[in-house]
Amino acid sequence: MNRLHVCGALALSGAFWGLVQGQEKAIPAAKIALPAAGAQLELGGRTAPTTQAGKDLAVLRSQFTVQQSTVLAKLRTTDNEADRIEIVKQLPKGEPVAQKALEIAKKDLEDEAAFDALQFASTLGTLPTSKAGSEAREILFGKFIGHPKMKMMIASLASTPDGRQQAKNLLSNDKLPRDAKGQLLFSLAQSAQTNLQRGLRAEEQAKALEEVAKQYELIAKEYADVAGPRGGTLGDMAKPALFEIRNLSAGKFAPEVTCLKLDGDKELEDKLSNYKGKVVVLDIWATWCGPCKQMIPHEREMVERLKDKPFALISVSGDDKMETLRNFLEKEKMPWTHWFAERKGILKDWNIRYYPTIYILDHTGKIRHKDLRGEKMEEAVNELLSEMKETK
Repeated sequence: MNRLHVCGALALSGAFWGLVQGQEKAIPAAKIALPAAGAQLELGGRTAPTTQAGKDLAVLRSQFTVQQSTVLAKLRTTDNEADRIEIVKQLPKGEPVAQKALEIAKKDLEDEAAFDALQFASTLGTLPTSKAGSEAREILFGKFIGHPKMKMMIASLASTPDGRQQAKNLLSNDKLPRDAKGQLLFSLAQSAQTNLQRGLRAEEQAKALEEVAKQYELIAKEYADVAGPRGGTLGDMAKPALFEIRNLSAGKFAPEVTCLKLDGDKELEDKLSNYKGKVVVLDIWATWCGPCKQMIPHEREMVERLKDKPFALISVSGDDKMETLRNFLEKEKMPWTHWFAERKGILKDWNIRYYPTIYILDHTGKIRHKDLRGEKMEEAVNELLSEMKETK
């Protein structure tokens, strides 16, 4: 990927800022790629503005893009994690720019550039504290609800707490087009699934997931033909989401998985069922995932502590190429089982949406925990090992 669509800081600086500020504990499974050196930042093929508002917005976007591309150029010069985090801190702040875009739009909401200015403000102002982003969305979902460009925006609306509430309010708007409503319902269902409270007891979690499953079933029944925001249909997208809920929740036996296992300089076919009789941690990750790499030191210590126990740690790589994984493992000591998923198989079948995704299985192959890390992960493993010992 040698281009990056920039309609604000959401796609790039938003993900980086979360990591820098400690807000981002998992990242999307689709890798965020930097533009190649010398590549143009694509701004959606917009035509030259004809009104003053359009010209003002073009200048604002241009200034933001230049500042952002300067930081991206610096990022390409180093692979040092600490240096990259410091460089990312230089990314332009979104809120002041969002406020300026909002002011441009509010001067004349009938201007052809008003929608684009509001969308730009909304994209930059995604944090719950963003007054500019919130006000921009209120105007968009009032005056511009039927605008043809609203579809993509609606599809990503439920990604923030502020947006989720606005999304729920939108469902009762009789001016909302059918395809936009379908995308909105899917966005809300996916958000609910991702943000399900980890503190819920097993029975409460199962009940909450069942409600999410009903939302996906409604989408599959009434909106299956609606195009998804990034290709395919909502029906195609609802199927793996339902599979995840029906088959990969705590208390379910993990479905069989076949994957390539690294064995020296060879790759051999391996199966999850080969590890039955052991407590298993499935760590689905990628070498470019910062939060994943932060786990490695503790995982190394845990594996050493449990080396004489019936335990297996299986890291499942979502990298694009086997060579990438092998090169990483040559530099980083990770003495446990490694699978290469080749961007398919378990990644697709299990609806992997973010890295790291972690499943902890007991010795019978039943899923007992999901997305525990660090000490909590090791505590859960030790509890399952003790439980296993007691049943013998």
